[in-house]
Amino acid sequence: MNFKISNIQNYISPRNLNVDAILSIYGTSVFSLENVLKNAVFVYHNSTEGFQKELAEQLKNVIEKHFYELGGQLYQGSLYSPVMGERPDVAIGLKGRPQKIFIEIEFRPNEHKDIVKFLIGHKKQILELAILIVPVDRKTINKYSPSRYHTMTEFRKCTTIIEELQSECPILVMGIEGGWIPE
Repeated sequence: MNFKISNIQNYISPRNLNVDAILSIYGTSVFSLENVLKNAVFVYHNSTEGFQKELAEQLKNVIEKHFYELGGQLYQGSLYSPVMGERPDVAIGLKGRPQKIFIEIEFRPNEHKDIVKFLIGHKKQILELAILIVPVDRKTINKYSPSRYHTMTEFRKCTTIIEELQSECPILVMGIEGGWIPE
């Protein structure tokens, strides 16, 4: 089975944040990133780990390729904090820029942890933009996953947490919706 993203809902915090201005430094925009994700076909290989893990890895690869083709550098060893030892799923930077874009792809019930990592990166002034990719509705992602996280995060929950925090940390939450297509 193949999965295709058909729609993306975006939430930006703080509300006055110009995400496209930040992404333009990297040669892209929210619209371009959305198109890259919508044009990709994500293949489910019926692994024992389930579609959630496969989709997260394939999304990571698509995003890394997009930024790399635009001249971004991948920083696989980047840490939010050396004390914590936590790494983002994707870290993109440009030569000569100390700050990076940190991207987390979350299909488990760990959105709180990702948001805290973003806040730490912002406080340490190493994060230029945080991007959190989550499902709008967990049922679509869970359909073929044996683990079926019934508490998997969803777009609305993430945006509510971020609204309540009222942080100045620059965050773009991308809620993906899609469906299964024949091979």
